[in-house]
Amino acid sequence: MSRGQTWTLEGVAASVLVLGAVVFILQSSVITPLSASTTNQYLEERQQELATDVLSGAASEGELREALRYWNDGDRVFHGADETGYASGAALAARDIRLGDTLTDAFDGRGITYNVYIRSPVPEEPPASMPAGTGRYGSESQSLVYQGVPSDSAVSASTHVTLYDGDVLLDSDGDETTTRLDNADFYADEAADGDDTIYTVVEVQIVAWQS
Repeated sequence: MSRGQTWTLEGVAASVLVLGAVVFILQSSVITPLSASTTNQYLEERQQELATDVLSGAASEGELREALRYWNDGDRVFHGADETGYASGAALAARDIRLGDTLTDAFDGRGITYNVYIRSPVPEEPPASMPAGTGRYGSESQSLVYQGVPSDSAVSASTHVTLYDGDVLLDSDGDETTTRLDNADFYADEAADGDDTIYTVVEVQIVAWQS
């Protein structure tokens, strides 16, 4: 065999080896990008975690109790807000209410839209078929922050806060007034009728979605 033929065979063999290696690599490397549904699920889980963390931290720091009592009972709105509440956490923060800063830090920089609702029990008259004194409860909702209609992929988290008869409203500067909840024109009715301590228990809910 001539030297030229030898080089030709070596070249063919090398080409076969390289081609085989490429085929092996392509077969063993499976590329699986995240699907849209998987990405959306991750975002929703993250948003729910944020909402839960916000409520947990705000409750432990007393921020929720402060915001809940920042109520103008003369105009029946939160101070400086309209009937739907504040347009953002920043608007609440501008009034030196700490919950506003917490909401802003958690959601605004991440492009997350959110509403904050306060739900309270409303005593209703029992129907005639029920024994006297049985009672039942409906519910009423008050917006603290409202940024629009939630999307279909919105998530929510909630916590409960106990309000007491002796709790007082805050004025527009955030200072305590002398107006007790049981004497105020408050957004939440007194549910614990006959109890000299507890006024009611409200549910604070955050509904969040990607902008």
